[in-house]
Amino acid sequence: MRQLGLSALIALALGLFGLGQPAFAAAADAPVTFTIDKPTATPGTTVSVTMTFTNPEATYVQFAYQSLQPTWETVSYGMKFKFLTCKGDAGVCEPGGAVNYNAPIAPGASRSVTMTYEVAADSPCVGNGTIGFYAYLHYEFDNGKNAKDGSYFSPTTAVQCAPSGAAKAVHSNA
Repeated sequence: MRQLGLSALIALALGLFGLGQPAFAAAADAPVTFTIDKPTATPGTTVSVTMTFTNPEATYVQFAYQSLQPTWETVSYGMKFKFLTCKGDAGVCEPGGAVNYNAPIAPGASRSVTMTYEVAADSPCVGNGTIGFYAYLHYEFDNGKNAKDGSYFSPTTAVQCAPSGAAKAVHSNA
């Protein structure tokens, strides 16, 4: 009886301290996928991130909310950027913020939004200069009886300095 009580206590503790939390899903089984239009950018250019939610359930999704935030690495290395637009299959689409996908979403059907941001002209472009995001997703299905949520990472864009000869070649009269 004592061992059973100890096992139950350990299981409860593990559930409370992290094992019960949604895991960061691997790309293969994630209901959210990301694409970026360029893996490398220079300060002053734009990058578009497309997020696609695909309903993995056997019933309709009645509500799907997603938020997009910069990763710790993006913030800690001082990368500078500004969201410009958010367009796609969403009733709410805030650049760099909240997305409420148009619902209902049939089993296997998808909804996509594209957010475009500009890398600031004075953004660092050396060292570990990458811009990346993570998305929190919450969706409800089965006539609202069930819900799932999780966090998912986007690919990153490396920010590189423009070649020093590029600016000089434009201004050359030779």
